[in-house]
Amino acid sequence: FVHLYTERFGRVTCRVPIGARGKKASQMRTMMTPMTVLDLVLGGRPNDTIRQISEAQVIRSPYMLTLTHPDKSAQCLYMAELIAHTVREEESDPKLWQYIVSSLDVLELCQEGWANFHLIFTRDLTVLLGYSIDTEDYTEGCLFDLREAAFTRGPIPHPYYFNAESTKWFRRLLETGYSEMNELKLNRQERAALLDMELAYLDLHISEMGQLKSIEVLKTLFD
Repeated sequence: FVHLYTERFGRVTCRVPIGARGKKASQMRTMMTPMTVLDLVLGGRPNDTIRQISEAQVIRSPYMLTLTHPDKSAQCLYMAELIAHTVREEESDPKLWQYIVSSLDVLELCQEGWANFHLIFTRDLTVLLGYSIDTEDYTEGCLFDLREAAFTRGPIPHPYYFNAESTKWFRRLLETGYSEMNELKLNRQERAALLDMELAYLDLHISEMGQLKSIEVLKTLFD
């Protein structure tokens, strides 16, 4: 079985045809590459727990990125894992689907400065899932309360907050888009710390989100 995120039906579980050989087997492997965009015909009814893939055609595959840009490939794997751990709705959300696809375009076409791509993707996905953060209340030296999703001068009566220095960087990330992501001048340790902050926030608001294995690879990239 494979989990897919679709434009029309949201998240669906599909039965993958088995027994394919030769060219058909190779095509199936390409189709199952994380973050591949497919044109699908699904059998069964929309409310079926498991759907059958009747027809499938690859629209876009990140396969070539694994050959030309292994770091972009690692970011694709992270995207797929993050979506799998956070997007659980079995309902259509065209805006979210379109954002995911357009983000793949950004990553594929970006010629330089994509080291911070996964940070921006995580931030935007967080907003689209309904956990946006208002930065208007930020003031120099304040703290960020993860539970309340708010900037505050404190005190905060629980351990779920960022200190002033972390809050400063976190706020800057929240106000950065794909077009400015290269302006975030981060070293590997700073980038890893920001990713940890984003995931800590999501983990606090999404029950049983679980650990993402792909982040350990990301943390070794982009000096």
